[in-house]
Amino acid sequence: MSEVYREIVLRGRADWAEVVSTVRAAAPTMARDGRPLRVILADEDQDRLETQVKAYWSLLIEPIADQVWVDGRRFAPKAWHLHMKGMFLPARELRLPDGSLKFVQPSIARGEITVGQMSEYMTKVAAHAASELGVQFD
Repeated sequence: MSEVYREIVLRGRADWAEVVSTVRAAAPTMARDGRPLRVILADEDQDRLETQVKAYWSLLIEPIADQVWVDGRRFAPKAWHLHMKGMFLPARELRLPDGSLKFVQPSIARGEITVGQMSEYMTKVAAHAASELGVQFD
């Protein structure tokens, strides 16, 4: 059984038509297979969703780890996650109580990234994996 995960940003009428088209295309198969179709509406600025994190790992990172060889080696999903967040999530400065600055590693943890930022990050990871690493996603 393959997972379905699709994000569409609603900015206008054409985007809404894409939502309707996507639901119409997916719903019959999912109903036939006895799987519910879940539609989630989220403000782009709210904290990232657990469904996004699940999709990130299962639909992006795991296929990368399964398909990509570098110098004759495969790498664990955790290694690919660290690599991708280093490429596409910028470190940020954090001022400490003593006045010093520290660069903080980027994160997809709760409270660290919004729905919109997570979506943009996932798009960048998928595009890089497909175009530069040759990953084929379902």
